[in-house]
Amino acid sequence: MQEPGLAPEPYVIPLRSGRGSLAFHAGGLRHPGGFGRERFTAYADVTHVAVGARALRIGTRHGVWPLPRAWFREPQQADGFVRTLYDRIAQEPTGAVQLARMAEIDQLLARRSGSWATRALAIACVAIFALQAWLGPVVHHAGFLNTRLVASGEPWRLVTANLLHFGSVHLALNVLGLLAIGAMVERAIGSARTLFVMGVAALGSTLAGVAMEYDALVGASGVVAGLVGALVFLEYRVPERLPASWRIPRGLLVTALAIDGVLGMIVPIIAGAAHVGGFAAGLVASALCIGPGLRREPLAPSLRVAVALVLAVAGASVLSGARLLAGGRAWEGHASRLLELDDAPVMILNDAAWLIATGRAPTRKALTEARELAERAVAGTERMDPNFLDTLAEVQFQTGDVDEALGTIDEAIALAPGVAYFEEQRRRFTGERAAQDRPEPPEPFWVEPERPELAPDDELEERRATEP
Repeated sequence: MQEPGLAPEPYVIPLRSGRGSLAFHAGGLRHPGGFGRERFTAYADVTHVAVGARALRIGTRHGVWPLPRAWFREPQQADGFVRTLYDRIAQEPTGAVQLARMAEIDQLLARRSGSWATRALAIACVAIFALQAWLGPVVHHAGFLNTRLVASGEPWRLVTANLLHFGSVHLALNVLGLLAIGAMVERAIGSARTLFVMGVAALGSTLAGVAMEYDALVGASGVVAGLVGALVFLEYRVPERLPASWRIPRGLLVTALAIDGVLGMIVPIIAGAAHVGGFAAGLVASALCIGPGLRREPLAPSLRVAVALVLAVAGASVLSGARLLAGGRAWEGHASRLLELDDAPVMILNDAAWLIATGRAPTRKALTEARELAERAVAGTERMDPNFLDTLAEVQFQTGDVDEALGTIDEAIALAPGVAYFEEQRRRFTGERAAQDRPEPPEPFWVEPERPELAPDDELEERRATEP
């Protein structure tokens, strides 16, 4: 049976050996479709043809496929293929409308527009990472996302967590994602709509982290996922409006999403829920703000207000987190909120106590709260972490309790004999070393508490109690 749209005697352009051929039939084009297969595309389904120096990209309502110039036997055959394709489209009943729309897409492609929104976010991430390197852990502590801290009265973390990163590799991956994917979205829908999508994706990502009760979430990957959501919306809802060179093959897009989803489930350090939240939020935001005219679509007044709100919330959140960087009274409220939490992670308690004790001009109230935080952290580790004991000793020293500080640091030395840092801390406390000359801390480590040996009968009873 003859496939619909196929002519008995098509016009065929043979390609190089192993690449198949291009066959123009009455209603459509038969062409290589990947993995050694052929595909048939109706002329009416072609949305745009992007002519590049190395390849042609043919956009359709169902995807985009590349056609490298190297596949043609003669260089001029590629341009002849394009002319023939346009001629066949012109012969379709709606060919004139189709070609006019393709001409509009060419005009959209020719207009250069900067991607300042995604570049600004990328620059902000790099600048804050530099601040982390300069000021140390206080920057991370001031802005990372923790469900309990958000619920206790620190909502700025829903925004600031998106700007922080754990390391240079983490930063590089997200910045590359912002610049690559963000540029594809921004040149299609404009900077204002891109800001709206990124703002909604940022909140969607961190709210998903709150729902999953993550202890420490940072990174712009949720925003990148939201931009991918915008790409998916553009590809599946308005493909006929996009230049073929701005599109990603659907198979590649779906595969990338599937890989990210699987990695989020099996790799503990990847916040899979945050990626899903960012993606979903970006998809919804795109549906709310993207019209058929893409970036040429006039901005609705409500969207202008929403974009202004995104910028205002982002600025207010950064300023709220930055208050902790200045030290002083800002830490009093933060410490009080931590002390009100019954289930705050001991690492957060310890970090807050250390940052208060070693920070800029800590108030007497903040130091008192820091001592309680450190005591809770030490109790939570059964006094078996020398680094937590060191924090408590530092707070005791800063509050003038030198004898208690010496006793606490001696516990740390007993747990980590031979570590010069703890010995030097003791010398500070005794006055042999200047009080302001704090030694460089060692890498943190944990000492497992010793388990008492059980008598045979007790061991049997314990095994019975733990067996299912």
